[in-house]
Amino acid sequence: MNYKMLIDSILGALKTLAAGWNYKAIIAAIFTVLVHKHAILFYGFAALVFVDCFTKWMALSHKYLIEQGKAEPTVIQSIIGIKAARSAGKISSDVMKHRFLGKIAVYLMCVMAAASADLIMVQLNRPIWAVTTIIGYLTITEVLSVIENLNDAGVETVQGLIDIIKKKKG
Repeated sequence: MNYKMLIDSILGALKTLAAGWNYKAIIAAIFTVLVHKHAILFYGFAALVFVDCFTKWMALSHKYLIEQGKAEPTVIQSIIGIKAARSAGKISSDVMKHRFLGKIAVYLMCVMAAASADLIMVQLNRPIWAVTTIIGYLTITEVLSVIENLNDAGVETVQGLIDIIKKKKG
């Protein structure tokens, strides 16, 4: 076995790994933050709130299309009609932006308060429950809002889901 060649190969590999270590460390740190479970929960909430806002746009578009004389707009027509409803002033990006950001801020405060409560419970050697309860409640509330918006957008098949969720929530 050629040990000199082995050592040269190992040193070459180490030099390659060490090259740009500062960039690699920053990328690794960012990646770690991005895939942390709390970040993923935040992404999930942001996605739910976005879907809620989008389905609200669909519902407003559906209502606008009916006002314009369209008998029963389909889901696709309601989605396509969002632009016309915005132009007519029925959908305000400013209102939706504040609604989205406001919900995210409130959700973060609720979850942080729950995390503090769970931290206290850990210190008291008691079972933790606050974060899962708060996150579960907020999630179900958002899902219910999405389903209600879809119902308002003319998707009649979701009415049964509204009844089921309200029973589970209550």
